[in-house]
Amino acid sequence: MGYALSMSSSFVYQPHVHQSDGTVLTPDFLIERVYASGTDRTLAQVPVSRVTSAAVLQQSAGSPIGAPAIVMIAASYGLLISVGAIFEGFLPVARTAWRFDDIREIYDDIDLRSWAVEGGKRTELVSEKLSQLTSPGDVMAALGNHSGLRPGTAVFIGHPAPLGESRPLDRLEVGLKAQKSGITCTVDIHAIR
Repeated sequence: MGYALSMSSSFVYQPHVHQSDGTVLTPDFLIERVYASGTDRTLAQVPVSRVTSAAVLQQSAGSPIGAPAIVMIAASYGLLISVGAIFEGFLPVARTAWRFDDIREIYDDIDLRSWAVEGGKRTELVSEKLSQLTSPGDVMAALGNHSGLRPGTAVFIGHPAPLGESRPLDRLEVGLKAQKSGITCTVDIHAIR
């Protein structure tokens, strides 16, 4: 008797939303649509089942290193900004987010950074200002709504370089660094041989 793998049509995202007044909210958001950018900066809809907040992922040995990504999440009370990565089969996202309205003024100056950890050695992969990536306004226009994303939508805007080269990787760390705060997404990779 065979068993079919269940596919998820939604993902419950439970971020710790750090607000400008110093408070932290932890709401539940149902993500029902997910888009990810490719190396040509176009957005493609991808299965919701790829999104995860897991801290450990299994990946085939020799798979490419994930591309760092900023993650936009449309909530009923506004846009959230988080950080994650685009892997061949997974879209990990941090459990921490900022309200876009709180960082709108400094958005372009926020740094997107990533590091590969192999055998205890940490190597920087990407360090770039968000101004170099597709802007939230351009994302909204590309998805057909200049005034905002439909609640329940997540968009992964990856660094435009292709996925990293194939090499052993113990961990991928991706972060957003603002003036006085930051968000980090750390994913331990267990290679399947």
